[in-house]
Amino acid sequence: MIFEKGGVADRMYVVIDGEVEISIDGKFLDTTGAGGIVGEMALIDSSPRSATAIAKTQCKLVGVDKNRFNFLVQQTPNFALNVMKIMVERIRKLDALVVSMK
Repeated sequence: MIFEKGGVADRMYVVIDGEVEISIDGKFLDTTGAGGIVGEMALIDSSPRSATAIAKTQCKLVGVDKNRFNFLVQQTPNFALNVMKIMVERIRKLDALVVSMK
């Protein structure tokens, strides 16, 4: 378990190696592999975790706290764009799930 829905959200994680599965209430949403990130939403709005992240395989992760995240966003515009791109991809997947449930 990397983090659980409803938990305190004080950092995001960069996946260096392995795969992380993201789910909400036991429903699979996505798998994130090397080069991806998980937990980024919490650093943007300071809300409790909205999903659960579990290591699907053995993983190597790097934690990024709010101060470091803010620094990276301010100093590295490409970092901010990459985070937005990942968030948009996840929103599109969720949209597709909602449509398929109707």
